Amino acid sequence: MSEKRVVSVSRLVRYLKGQLEGNAVLHSLYVEGEISNLRRPYSGHWYFSLKDEQSSLPCVMFASSARNVKFPVNNGDKVIVRGDIAVYMPEGRMQLIVQAMQPGGTGALYLQLEALKKKLFAEGLFDEAHKKPLPAFPMHIGLVTGNNTAARSDVLITLKKRWPVAEIHEYPCPVQGEGAAVKIVEALHKADEGNHDVILLVRGGGSLEDLWCFNDEMLARTVYAMHTPVVTGVGHETDTTLVDYVSDHRANTPTGAVEAAVPDIHEVRKHIKDLGVRMTNALGTTLQHKRMQLDRLSNSPVFRSPDILYRDKVMRLDILREKLVHSTSAAQRKKLLLNGLRNRLVTMAMRECHVLQAKTNEHKAALMQYSSQSITKAKNRLDIDAEALHRNIGYVLETKRQMLEKEMRLLDAYSPLKVLDRGYSIVTKDDKAVIDAVTLKKNDLVTLRFAKGSAQAKIEKTIEEAEHAEG
Repeated sequence: MSEKRVVSVSRLVRYLKGQLEGNAVLHSLYVEGEISNLRRPYSGHWYFSLKDEQSSLPCVMFASSARNVKFPVNNGDKVIVRGDIAVYMPEGRMQLIVQAMQPGGTGALYLQLEALKKKLFAEGLFDEAHKKPLPAFPMHIGLVTGNNTAARSDVLITLKKRWPVAEIHEYPCPVQGEGAAVKIVEALHKADEGNHDVILLVRGGGSLEDLWCFNDEMLARTVYAMHTPVVTGVGHETDTTLVDYVSDHRANTPTGAVEAAVPDIHEVRKHIKDLGVRMTNALGTTLQHKRMQLDRLSNSPVFRSPDILYRDKVMRLDILREKLVHSTSAAQRKKLLLNGLRNRLVTMAMRECHVLQAKTNEHKAALMQYSSQSITKAKNRLDIDAEALHRNIGYVLETKRQMLEKEMRLLDAYSPLKVLDRGYSIVTKDDKAVIDAVTLKKNDLVTLRFAKGSAQAKIEKTIEEAEHAEG
């Protein structure tokens, strides 16, 4: 005994700890087993054991790693964990420090599915903006599912009960197993070319492996690119595949897909009946209102005597016509007077010209009787007289022109229309001109005639000339 080296427990445990934790083979191990003795205290750390038929291994998963587990974990679940072997010094216990966890058995498939889901999500295939609206009353429905399956029977029975008026076109295809995804894609292409209102892609429940064809990338992209709205009902309520994310509507079950795609014919009939009652009531109310309105209008004075609408206008038109004729006649008289004055002026000017011409001829005849010297003097005198004559003629014409313009201005000034153009107006009461404020009383209605248009006014107060002077 003395020949053997004696070591303490802690030293031995520390040595074993160093050997195990320093071994690269024991780092990032993948271990598969069944969870047992799971404890999750308030600290957020997980304490459990992984066991199989022959052994059990203590495990610790700290809160920072446990938060990354995206699926429910319970005792009895089979999982695959990744971690490092470590030794807990106080108890000398070997344990596995778990850093990641995934479902057991299907772990590789699960990781593959998650990676593909992230890829399609990043490309926008799951965006709600790309989802097509479902028709309210589809009459042509395409059904893509397995032949002679429970899902097909459930869909057809539900369609017959819920919406028997629709025409169903089936596109049977394998819904599980190798190559099923390609066959489903082919069936969807045919259905999309069938000019349907909506397409149902359904399958009954099963394991992840059974439903794996509905996680195919090509199938997901095909559903996304469909021109016809697609409703999926794959598996049971807890099953979700990639086609559910890219379809226009996802239902929990095949029966749920039918309920989402078509209305209930009994509810539609009831709704139509309710609409008919509402329409009848609304029409009756409208007719009653219109009938009352018609009675009220037919008893109105306007319908009894329609001339009320234009009687006053006709009288007003006659008054204006008479005033227009009177004003036109006065203007015609002024025009005739003006033409007469113009003719007189022209006659007087011509007469004066004849007189001056006669005098000029007399001077010329007299000149012929004088000598050349006298003729020269007479010629000079004649030139002077001719110049004076021209001046006199110009003076006479200018004087007559000024007189004519004066007469024309007077005529224009005395025109009643011209007076109105200068801002004045004519006040009439009972179609008679008002020239004295004494003839007006308070609240009398008078008509104001302007150069353009007229207006009616009510007399508030009259002002005598004495008050004007004081003002």
